[in-house]
Parts: sequence; structure tokens; C-alpha cells
Amino acid sequence: MKVCDLALFSESTSSGVRTYIESKIDYVRHRPYLDHVVIVPGAKASIRMHGRSKVIVVRGVRSPYPGVRLGLNLFEVAALIKGERPDVIEVNCQYTLAWAAFLATRRRRTPVIGVYHTDVPACLRHWVRRTGSLVASAVERLAEFYEGLIYRRCTVTVLLNAAMANRVARMGVHRTRLLPCGVDPDTFHPNRRSAAFRDDLGIGPNQTILFYAGRLSPEKELDVLFAAFERLPGGGQYVLVLAGDGPQAASVARYADTHPWVRYLGHLSSRDELATAYASADLFVAPGRYETFGMSTAEALCSGLPIVGIEDSGTAALITPQTGIATRAGDAASMADAISAVASWRPDTTRDACHRFASAQFAWDRVFDRYVAMYHELLAPAAAERSA
Repeated sequence: MKVCDLALFSESTSSGVRTYIESKIDYVRHRPYLDHVVIVPGAKASIRMHGRSKVIVVRGVRSPYPGVRLGLNLFEVAALIKGERPDVIEVNCQYTLAWAAFLATRRRRTPVIGVYHTDVPACLRHWVRRTGSLVASAVERLAEFYEGLIYRRCTVTVLLNAAMANRVARMGVHRTRLLPCGVDPDTFHPNRRSAAFRDDLGIGPNQTILFYAGRLSPEKELDVLFAAFERLPGGGQYVLVLAGDGPQAASVARYADTHPWVRYLGHLSSRDELATAYASADLFVAPGRYETFGMSTAEALCSGLPIVGIEDSGTAALITPQTGIATRAGDAASMADAISAVASWRPDTTRDACHRFASAQFAWDRVFDRYVAMYHELLAPAAAERSA
């Protein structure tokens, strides 16, 4: 079986889609029955092998996000897809690349799977919320219309959490599957905890580190996290540590510079470095209501950190009574109360419970086994026709 992934991500910064693709490349490396090609827009065209996966970079145009380029040369991408002759096409881009998949499959019955990685309409509404509710609602409806054009044409749409079912139903998308993303339980493990990491940041063993890692952009609602942090007892009892990159990186750096118990690490390019940061903290805070899964939340959980997340978001699916608390969206007071409550839990039993839950439910091998089973299921009707 040959799988073609069309993906949109930056090669210089981390993201959920990039982690998903890199993890799939690792999965394919040990499964000789799978052939794999990835097509992704970038600054310079190239073709290279990563393990057993062929990665084709096509020239893309700059986007508002650092390092991310949009693929507008759809006929070129469609020609590449046709040349590869995949059995299954998976679209991990919600903007342009799906149209190349549709062009390439006009005369072939190749299944096209759309993965709903980001709640684009909700994020855009949040970005323009200060223009007024009428404009924000119009932008959201326009985005829903466009996303609906894409996902209604897909053979099936993969949802990363059940909360997205209502969203895509509003777009007229009803052929859906619920499949989560995953985490590497060997890399993200509580035994990565490091006293040296805390020492380097000037944080003592009795101080509580609240950690956030991810994209630094408005839809992540870091303003709510900052407001919640400022409601907590001062004097260094709590230290907020943030890692990531994005449109709000400069404002996050300024916030850290003006608050003595806030540390901004910038973008951590090494997975090992990120794993150490997770495991060396005490709890993870995911303030955004628009998460479709929460890759960084799963990594934190697997590293042994309990979670303070948001009700009815992707992070809520990762939270049990033993692994964290979900709070109301946009409510800094509720978030501060949840942080105080989780910080009082026994760390030894909590870390073990969090790691066991995440590794049992979301290990990448388990996740991709389910994806491959879906590929076989979608290919079964065509195989039956050929054998008839």
C-alpha cells in the first residue's frame, strides 16, 4: 500500500502537523509493507528520503506564520501525485493542497482523506473578534463555507476529537471518523525530569512550575493564562515557563521580561530538550478553547504532568479525574482555582497515572495502526471489484 500525505508545516518550528508527519515517517520506517510519500510546500524545491519515506518539497509562497509556506502551484502538485500513483491520499492541509488531490483523482477512485487538524473558522473568528460580532460571525461563516467545500469532497474526514462533530456537521460534512493524534512514550517520559533544568532557570525544588509549550498566537488565548497566573499567590511560589514560536513571540518575551517569575525559552527545536522541559515542570496549562487535539498537551501528559485545560476542547478528551481539571473557556479565575487545586496533588502518584494513561491511549504505533486499518477499509470496495 502506498500512502501520499499532503501537508502544511514549517520545517523550522514545531507544530502538530509536523509532529504527525515525522511520527508517521518513523512508523513507516519499520513497516516494509507501506510505501510513503510526503508533499509539502517549502522555500526551495527538493526531493529527499527520510528512512523509507520520500519527502517532496515544492516551492511555496510565504504565509503569516513563521516558516510556513502555502502551496499555490496546484497543477504541479497534482502531477506529482499522479506520478506517485498512491493508493490513498491524506490531506493534512486545510487551505490549498486538497484541490491538488481532487485534480489528481478526477479519473481515479483513489480515496482522499481529510484530517481536520485545526478549527479554522473558530480561530479566524477569534483573530478578528475586536472588529465586532457581526464581522467576526461573517468571517467564521465564510471560513465554514470554504472548509465545507474541501471536506464534503473528501472520501472521509478524520476528526481528532468528538467536539468537532458539530462544527463539521454545520459545513455539511457527515462522512467522518474519530481518530486521535498521538505521542511518543519513549521520548516523553517522567524519567526525563532534571534538577539542572530548574537550576539553570533559577527555580528551586519547592517552587511550582506551570508550563506551556506550543504556538504563540491569539487563538491559543495566552492572555487568559497570564491573567490566571497573576491571580495566583506571588513571591515565587509559582513560576510560569513558556516555550514556542509564532506571531505573539515578541509580546510573550516582553511579558517575561517584565515579570520576575515568568521564563520564556523560545522555540525548543530538539525533542529531547522539549521532553526535559516537560518532565521538569509540575503541571501543564492549555488555555485555548480551539484545540482539536492538543499535541503538546498529550506530550506533557505522557511526561507525567497533570493538565489544566478547557471544557469542550480537544484537551478535555485528555483529562480524567486522575490527570487534570478542565475549566471554563476564557475564565481566568476558574483557571487559577484549577491550577491551585492540581498543584496540591501528590506528584509521585500523579506522574505515574498521567504517563500510563497517555502511553496506553495515544502511543503513535497504536494510533497509526488504526489509520492503516482505515486505509484498508476504504480500499476494500475497489479490491472487491477487481477480484469479482
